[in-house]
Amino acid sequence: MVRRPTEPSGPKDEPDLPPNIFVIGLLHQLKEGGYSRHAWAEFWRASWIRSVQIFHLNDELRGSWLRFTALVGVTIVIAAAVALRFAGVTDASWFLLTSLLWWAILSLDLALHLGLMVNLESGELQRSLGWPNRLTELRALAAVWVAWGAHWATGGAYLPLVLVFGLAAVTDLLDGWLARRGHASTRWGRLYDPIVDGVFFSVASISLAVIGILPQWLAAIVTLRYAFPIAGGITYLLIRRRTLRVRHTPWGRASSAGIAFTVFAAAAAASLGLPFHIIAPFFYALVGITALGAFVTILIKGIEQV
Repeated sequence: MVRRPTEPSGPKDEPDLPPNIFVIGLLHQLKEGGYSRHAWAEFWRASWIRSVQIFHLNDELRGSWLRFTALVGVTIVIAAAVALRFAGVTDASWFLLTSLLWWAILSLDLALHLGLMVNLESGELQRSLGWPNRLTELRALAAVWVAWGAHWATGGAYLPLVLVFGLAAVTDLLDGWLARRGHASTRWGRLYDPIVDGVFFSVASISLAVIGILPQWLAAIVTLRYAFPIAGGITYLLIRRRTLRVRHTPWGRASSAGIAFTVFAAAAAASLGLPFHIIAPFFYALVGITALGAFVTILIKGIEQV
């Protein structure tokens, strides 16, 4: 589906994800090389050269990435200064170090994939990251912050945990809405949005399980729920040598919503001293049923693409 930028769109419209010819070509070369060590080296070498070329050839997009990276870096330093006031020097120092390290990894990955900032409606490379993609990247950063929030919650300081969940909720709601409303859906956003959701909610559920707010088996289900499609997608790429037609599904949205409601409710109940265990079975059933629906849908969609 390709629309003109001035053509109105419905709230549920989702542009198709076209094949990535460059990646498909690399996958065929990888197979022809027998997936040998040399073939993999050539695969990563060609990918690196392509990424660096795109990074240097697009001044406006590179500038947008640089400004965003620097601004978030400054924000991390400010957040560490705030943490210093209530968490002490040791925790604040480790918070600063882990946050900057994780942000460096995210920023480098983003820089190497600026070529994915292709608008799915116009087919053109964007001149800036765009707010939908910035919000998605911030949610990825929040994964390390939710772990720290859970750590501080063990000492009775629940406010950081609640604030991080609030940040994640706002970015998750706004990125898709802004992309649809502003005709700003990109290949990067389509591919990375579910991955970022998986990283954040997996870390969140594991962190809450570690401090006893959620059961460990639920954290395992949440992690498996997001790891399964990622592992399946990589396997599909290597076997079929075709890029995936990634689309959101009703069961996938319901599963993510169920997981989000569960981790948010559990954290909120713990912070307010409310007995979450009374309503916990409802939330656990919601996560289990929707996750099962998402698993089945992923299998069916995968078979259809084979």
